[in-house]
This record gives sequence, C-alpha cells and structure tokens, in this order.
Amino acid sequence: MTAEVKDPTGVLVDLRREWSARRAELEALVPSGNHAAPLDACGLVLGRKHARVCDELLTQLFEILRTEAREGRLRLPGGEPAPKEVAGAFEEVALGGVGGYGRGALALGSDLDVRLLARDLGAAASVAEALLYPLWDMGVTIGHQVGKVEALVEAARTDLPTATSLLDYRHITGSRALSDELKTRCDAGLFAHTELPRFLAQLEDEVRERHARFGGSVYLLEPDVKNGAGGLRDLDIACWAGKARFGVHELDDLVRVGALLPRESAEIAAARELLFRIRNLLHAHAGRRSDRLTFDEQESIASLLGYGEGGEAVEKMMSAYYRSARIISSARETMLARAAPLLGKKKPREEDLGGGVRMFDGCVTMSELELVTKEPALALRMLAAAVERRAPLLPWARDAIARAAADPSWTESLRESPEAARLFCALVSTTEETRLKRGSPLAEMHDLGLLLAMIPEFLPVVGRVHHDVYHVYTVDVHSVAAVDRLAALVRGELTAEHPLACRLAAEATRKTMLFFATLLHDVGKAIGGKDHSERGAVMADGILKRLGLPAEDVAAACHLVRQHLVMYHVATRRDLDDPATIEEFLRVIPDRDSLSELYLLTVADLSTTSPTSMTSWKARMLDELYLAADRALAGNPGEDERSARAQSAVLDAALALPASSDEERAARQAFVPTYLASMPERYLLSNAPAAIASHAELARKHEGRTVSVALVPSRHPQAAEICVVAADRPGLLASITAALAASRLEVHAAQIHSRHLPGGAVEAVDLFWVRDRAEGVEGVARALPVLVRDLDAVLEGRTTTAELASKRGKSALPRRATPRVRTQVSIDDRASPRHTVLEVMTRDRPGLLHAISDALYRLGLSIVVAKINTEGMRAADVFYVSEADGGKVAPGKRAAEVRQGIESVLESLEQEGNSGPWSSPPPPRTER
Repeated sequence: MTAEVKDPTGVLVDLRREWSARRAELEALVPSGNHAAPLDACGLVLGRKHARVCDELLTQLFEILRTEAREGRLRLPGGEPAPKEVAGAFEEVALGGVGGYGRGALALGSDLDVRLLARDLGAAASVAEALLYPLWDMGVTIGHQVGKVEALVEAARTDLPTATSLLDYRHITGSRALSDELKTRCDAGLFAHTELPRFLAQLEDEVRERHARFGGSVYLLEPDVKNGAGGLRDLDIACWAGKARFGVHELDDLVRVGALLPRESAEIAAARELLFRIRNLLHAHAGRRSDRLTFDEQESIASLLGYGEGGEAVEKMMSAYYRSARIISSARETMLARAAPLLGKKKPREEDLGGGVRMFDGCVTMSELELVTKEPALALRMLAAAVERRAPLLPWARDAIARAAADPSWTESLRESPEAARLFCALVSTTEETRLKRGSPLAEMHDLGLLLAMIPEFLPVVGRVHHDVYHVYTVDVHSVAAVDRLAALVRGELTAEHPLACRLAAEATRKTMLFFATLLHDVGKAIGGKDHSERGAVMADGILKRLGLPAEDVAAACHLVRQHLVMYHVATRRDLDDPATIEEFLRVIPDRDSLSELYLLTVADLSTTSPTSMTSWKARMLDELYLAADRALAGNPGEDERSARAQSAVLDAALALPASSDEERAARQAFVPTYLASMPERYLLSNAPAAIASHAELARKHEGRTVSVALVPSRHPQAAEICVVAADRPGLLASITAALAASRLEVHAAQIHSRHLPGGAVEAVDLFWVRDRAEGVEGVARALPVLVRDLDAVLEGRTTTAELASKRGKSALPRRATPRVRTQVSIDDRASPRHTVLEVMTRDRPGLLHAISDALYRLGLSIVVAKINTEGMRAADVFYVSEADGGKVAPGKRAAEVRQGIESVLESLEQEGNSGPWSSPPPPRTER
C-alpha cells in the first residue's frame, strides 16, 4: 500500500519554502564569476553544513508525517485514511544517513543516501514512500534502502556496498534503539579481527576495479575528483579501513588512537579540503552531480580558487590537485596496511643481514624498531638489500622510513652521510628488476620521501604540471619514469620498439652519469619560464658535486641537461638531408660517446612524456639524426659514394617492379637514370630505393595527365606515403593540401620537389605521409579515389579550394574543449645556408597545413621542405622557404611581413573553426 500526504495545514508548503531558502544559502557559499565567497566556506564547511541542513529537513519531515499518521490525516491513494499500523510503523523504524551524508559531509550536488531500519518491512515501506514523495516534490535526489538489522548485517558479510554503508551509518531520527542494535551487532562480529582481512581484501578489489574504470593514475589530464586515483573515494576507503579496525573514521580520532600521525592528519585534511572545494564548484557549475575536472572547468575553477587567469594558473591549480591526490592515494595505502591485523601463523623465517638490516618473513626490515630514526643511512641500506635480495620492504619498515623522511633534521643528517650518497647513486643507476612496491628503486625512494631528502632541489617540480594534452605526467613522475625507461633500455627489454637505443644503452660506459642526467633533465622547471635547460644544468652541477660524482661526470651530466631538447628539435624540425643541419647539430656534440648519451636521454625523455609521444615516425627521425651525426663524427665515406650506391639500388628496385612486356622493362630502364638526374640529390638520399622506384614509375606514366597520384611503399608504419606528380604551377601545394584536408587525411610530413623536363617544363614530385582521421593508415587507400577526383577538379579549374571546404567541412566533428595553445611564428635565417626556416607553433586542426601553405603562396614564397610534427594538440610545423628569385627572406620589414601574414591567417582559421571556408586561389604567381 502507498501512503500520501494531504497538507491541509500547509505545513509541508512551509517546509518546502524553508528548504529552498536553505539550499540557496548553501549555493551562495560557492564563488562564481560575479559572486565572491570565502574560499574556506566552499569546501568541507559547505559539505558539513549541507549534511546538517539535510538532518533538519529529514527530522522535521519525519515528525510531520508521524503526526499526520497519528491524527489520521495520512491518506492512501483512494483517499481513505492510512491503517493504524502505518502510524505505528513510525515508532518502529530508524532513519539513518549513509555514504558521505552518513559521515557528515555532503557535496553540493550529491545524492542524499539513507537507510530505514525496521522490524516490519511492509509497514516500513509505507513510511519510506510517505517520506520520498514530499522529498521528490522538493527536488531532493534521494537514494534509500529499507531493511531489517539482522538481514543487513548478514548481507554485509559478502556485499561490500552494504558493509561500507553500515560503517557510515549515522542515526538521524526515529527509533534510537534500532540504530544502537545495528551498531552493537556490527561491532560484535562483522568487523572482528578474524573477519577484517576479508573486508580489507574487498576494499583492495574495489580500488582495482574502480581505478580500471576511471583511470589508475593520479596524474590524468581530466581527473574524476571522486572516483579517480587519489580522489575522494580513495579517502573513503581509508576511512572505512580505519573505522573497521579502530572504530573511528574522523582524522582527529585516528590520530588519537595512534593510526595516524598529527602531520599525516594535517596533510590529508588539506588535500581533502582542496578536492571538496573543486567538487562543490563542479556541482555548482553543472547544477547537478558532476565530478570530472575537464579542461574548460580547470580554467574557470583555477580563477575562482585564486590561482589567477590563463594556462599558468591552471598549471598551479592542477599541480596542487595532483599533490593532494597523491597524499590521498598514499593515505589509502597507509591505512589499509595499518588496519591489517596480525593474526597467528607459523613462526616466520628471520635472517640478520648486518648493519641493522634483517630479513623477516621474506621482507627486508630493520633489526630494531624505529632504528632508522637514529641512523638515517639505514633507510638506503635497507633499499639496497631489497634490490640485492629481490625482496620487498616490510610494510611497517616502509612506514618508518616515510615518517623519518618527513623530519627536516633527519633528511639533513642523511645528506651529510657519505654512505648515504654512495648508496643513493647506486640505487638511482641500478638496472636490476625488483619486488619493491613501486617497482623501481627510484620510484620507491620518491614515494618514501628519500628522493627529496637527498635532492631537496627536486621539491618544486613535485606535482608540477603542464596545461596541455602532450605532457601527460607531472614533472617529477615523468623524470622518475624516464630513469626507469633508461633502465629498461639497458636491460634490453624494448628491443622491438627501440633496437638502436637498446644496443647503445647496453654499451654505455658512463651509466651513473647518464642516469642522473636523465633524472635531473627537467629540474630547472622548478623556477618556471622557458630556459629551464640552462637553469637545470646549473642546479645539476651543485647537486651532483654534493653527491660526490667525479668532476668529469658532473660536467658531462650538466652538458646533457643543458642540451637535452636539442636532438628532438633538430630531428623533428630541421631538414636532416641538409649537410648544414648535421654540421650545426655537431657544434654541441663533443664526441661519439656524448652523441650516444644525448640520444639515449632523448629517447627516455620523449617516450615517457605521454603514452603516445614517441611515435614510430619520431623514433625513425631520431635514429636518422643519430646515424647521420655518428657517420660525420666517424669520418665515414661522403655523400658522393652514398649517392652512387643509392642510384644503383633504385634502378634495381625499378627493374624488379612487375612489367607487362620486355618493352616496358626497357622503357623503365631508360627512364629511371634520366629521372634520377632530374631530381635534387637530397631527394635521392632521403628516400628508400623501393619508394623512389615507385615515384619514377608514376612520373613515367604521367605524360598527358593533369595529376597522377599513387600510394607508394612507406618507410613509416604509422603513415601511408602518397606521391603526387603534376605540372608545377603557382599555388600547387596549396591546392594539394586543400584536397588532402577535404579528404580528411592528416599530413604528418611532406617533401616538395621539382624536376626540369626537356623543353623547359617543370614537374612537381611531391610526397606526403598521411593518415585518415578516423581509420588511420587503412583508410588512406579508400580515400584515394576522392582525392584524385578533387585534385583533378581543382587543377583544371572546375572547382576551388573554398568549394572543397564547403563540400567536405560539414562532416567535421565538433571540437571538444582542450587547453589553449599559444600561436608562435618564428623565422630563422641561420639554420640553412640556402633557405629561410619558418617555424609555426599553433593548435592543430583540420586544414591547418593548407592554410599555411596557401598563406606562404600568397606571400610569394616557395616551400622547399616541410616538417610536420604534432605534440598533443599542438602543431609544430617547419617550412624551408625561399623567395621567387631563390633567395632567403630578407630580415627586417620583409620578415615582419611574412610573420604577420601567417599570424593573420592562423587567427582567421581559429575564428572560423574546423569547418570554416578556405580562401580560393589568388591570381597566378611564378612560384609554388
């Protein structure tokens, strides 16, 4: 039966009005763009006030309904009075809060979760419905469950949500006796020492499953502040473990019973406060429960929380968020370990390893309780033993180290110990696989606070984040991961992905120096600004001298830190087939050992910037730069011999192509040498023989056509290679890139070539490495017929690039919010002896390459080489250009005109959006 409430006295109207007013008061505690509110009132204070307001609402409503039932005004759907047993049911039920509400802190948009305890479920169901209808009418989102005490306790033995709800249960109103009975039965057996291991194992399982759904890393770009790693649910896990083991869950109470140190409690409270503030702001902005901290929310919330405006403010806020999430994640692990009871079992095996270190039950620990506080070097001694014995640290030994490492006087003593410095250097540079909790010795030391104890200069980069989608990890996590990646290269674990790097890493002779250069390569980011490499080198000098590294190793490591970006920038932004590029690069490379070390540091750095930062494309370019520089340092045979070998290989590849007749084979044999002679030498040296043979075959068959397009063998598995042959003409490149973009093909690199034919005609042989936006490499072949049709139409004047954009742009997907990317256009007149190098850094978007090439065409510039590179949402495109007379762009007024022209086009493209129209070709000029 269902009970409803008639409201002849208007008391529910009054309650509804009071609830609306109180709700408005809560919302007023949250700052907004036109409303300032104290920050200390929008976090946990708001959550606790919200819970109190809900207490008052439920208590008043319960009393109103109980009175209505007693006086016979509670009605059934047909209008008849509710039976007397419904009135009596109000005396035999208890209403309690569970979840965050039960713990006394309810986020602004969270559901109101309650439990109704009863002896008679039928009558209690009527009480529940009588409560729910008025609450729903008020707009309260409420979750409820009705149950008997004994049934709930029994269900909690196997059902984790039920068990945690009983831990959270807080009496609100109704029968106090029922609530007390629930507590007594839970205390008596549900969380007894013998049952506790099962419950803690269930909590561990919940963590694994939830992190698998919401992301297992604290350092996600758009974290879920409730369910993600280091989110508020992880703190709930810690509180549940504490309540089950020690009978309390409030931080102050956990300190009182010895489960937490005062310092730990203060850190956790500060972390919880920041996450509560962020979560309340997310709920306020969405008008409902919304827990994902998206890029657009990051910018608005950073401003509201007082971090300032723009990307730097977001980086500060997200760094604070990651530090807080890390504290909460650590608190979860700590409390689960401390809550585990010591149950009787067979006597563990013990072994004294000397120096205060011993083995206990397969784990490394110390011989005396808290001995590490008196002898700081013992912490590193235990870690060294754990590596040697391939054993984990005993949990309470880890705990003791972490507690000691939080004491500034202890860390100072540790740094003054020559033994500690020696052990630390050995642990950083070890390549042994371990069973340590964090996997690697360095990650373990960072987790325990030993990395900061030995290198306090590292503290400002802990939790430091870049507000972009390229640098996925914070600086400290990335640095540790880079060292671990270098160790994996030394062990040869990544031979399939990085064969050259694994070989060089195994042969490296200065491994300790290389590991420390890798660890410290970004330490200069602690201060901010752009020139972090130079500052990092200065900081590394002091750090490594303090650790006692030899002077020559200190100098070599500082050199690597200073130059750690050079190899990546040269490989991805410069023409590797230009001898001047290699010559300029070698100005900062003193010898072949330094080249190998810089290459290894670059590979370790790039491959741990984000899961997708090291593409096979970038790996190939790094390998090519290393090999070219190594040849130059070794004095290997010059370009003439390489060119002769390449021409012979191309002819062999061309003759190996399928031929329909001997005449075709003879024609091919006659054409290939002529074709090679007409192409620039850099083309021959920068492409594989099989690809060149396919280009030549396409050029041989091109005669009489407007344009010829073909897929040819690609040296990069991540991109398909397209060769386009057409009569060279003004604006050709702009037309080709327009057709590529209209076919939804993303260009990852390009080579632009012209060949002179007998009679004075000029023919373009342009190469593009592309991927289909949706289907990757596999989708390129399907897009090819449309691409050819569009190119024919554009080059024959039957359509324009603007019409192409209108036809294809309608299907562009809407762009989701991402961090802003600052546009930068720079002109380098020194990087190449024959050409001006134009660098364009801007947000990547469909049609970008066409927009830039069209702008360069309008500016009267020819593109000789294009290097297309993507870093997350940022395009880092480089163009080698020349004027119509073949000269460089003149500095001063002309360079400013070029820069302003590119910037203007990019600004227009940003305003138009992904599907905006492209400009149609201008009047003909004499350059491409």
